[in-house]
Amino acid sequence: MRQGRKTSFEERVEIVNFTIAHEKDYQAAMEKYGVSYQQVYSWVKKFEKQGSQG
Repeated sequence: MRQGRKTSFEERVEIVNFTIAHEKDYQAAMEKYGVSYQQVYSWVKKFEKQGSQG
């Protein structure tokens, strides 16, 4: 299994905001930012539950 790339907190927030702004289009975020679908999904769920500190 391939190791994902490292992302900064600021980049994660940007990815989450992009995903939410595009009606939770995880596939588009995955392709644009080069991160896995599962990771984007996880970040969005944490953000929805815990806010930006998630």
